[in-house]
Amino acid sequence: MLEVKIKKTFPGFKLTVAFAINQEILSLVGPSGSGKSLTLQCISGLMNPDEGYLQVNGKVLLDTAAGINVPPQKRKVGYVFQNYALFPHLTVFENIAFGLAAWERRKVVARVAYLLEKMRLSDYKDRYPHQLSGGQQQRVALARALAPEPEILLLDEPFSALDTQVRGELEREILALHQFYRGHIIFVSHNLDEAYRLGSQIAVYEAGQILQLGYKKKLINAPANQTVAKLTGTRNLVEGIIRNINGAKAEVMVPAWQEKLQVNMLHPEKYYPNQKVIIGIRPEYIRISNCFPESVSRPNGPGNRSIQAIHESPAQLLAAQVVEAVDGVTSYTYRLRLKNGSAQEFHLEADVSKLTAPWIPAGKTCYLHLPSERVFLITP
Repeated sequence: MLEVKIKKTFPGFKLTVAFAINQEILSLVGPSGSGKSLTLQCISGLMNPDEGYLQVNGKVLLDTAAGINVPPQKRKVGYVFQNYALFPHLTVFENIAFGLAAWERRKVVARVAYLLEKMRLSDYKDRYPHQLSGGQQQRVALARALAPEPEILLLDEPFSALDTQVRGELEREILALHQFYRGHIIFVSHNLDEAYRLGSQIAVYEAGQILQLGYKKKLINAPANQTVAKLTGTRNLVEGIIRNINGAKAEVMVPAWQEKLQVNMLHPEKYYPNQKVIIGIRPEYIRISNCFPESVSRPNGPGNRSIQAIHESPAQLLAAQVVEAVDGVTSYTYRLRLKNGSAQEFHLEADVSKLTAPWIPAGKTCYLHLPSERVFLITP
């Protein structure tokens, strides 16, 4: 178990975070300057918090109240920096072995050879950093951080300087690494998709605080508030009023759309009739067609468009006009104005795969499916 509590005050900024993980990958996401890298620096000992507590596997590394502050070199923390920070005058072998000066030579050779093999670097052990690609340098940095057998591995935006293909390769390296390294990993990223693929839990940072921390699927599908929803990619948020509640299902009126939606509630105890709420749905969860599906019965007019689609979960069917259509590599992005909605540029955004949806040019009418299990409620 890794337990972290940190408080650090700077001019105009205060970092106050706390979390615990257990031999898993925690992804930290949030805007630049929100405190993610500062958290890693406090954990590693490169920065001392004003108040803090750090415990790993039963050993206290920091307890400001008790006057405990284990120095960085004794914390058994591996750190991979954004710019790799390799020593240019040392070979790959020497860079990896750098933190093993106190080990016997025989053990150093065995440990480095093991990591060279794991990181697919055996053929490059005598090369210098300038003779390596960016991906190879990153693997050396990972091997060097792992060499002293750390209990905590900190990865501070390790892929930011790499191209898409190399990033994908290194993501696989990190996932493979987690199979033989059984420590605690904290991964900082600005890329939500990357953070989701690698982490089991996600912590959403803003202004020095963790707004929400939880297992990734629940966090993405049930954000705690509008800020978390926006920071994690929900571009569709609109005000609504709960009209009826039946068990874990709510019927919500959306005045701006002049539509009623059926919503599955994860926490029905938090909601009640006539309550004002915010409705959200991620753009990639909206399904779209350019004709009225024959598999559903036609709605009976505005405000009553909840339908049952064959072979699908309960969904909403909304008529809309395409305001803007963007042709991406593998998907289309649509900005849509609902037929019965209020006068505004657009009401919804949808990202749909080219495999599942047609190309619909701007000005055309289409029909949107909003799966009730993908629509979420949050309080304003």
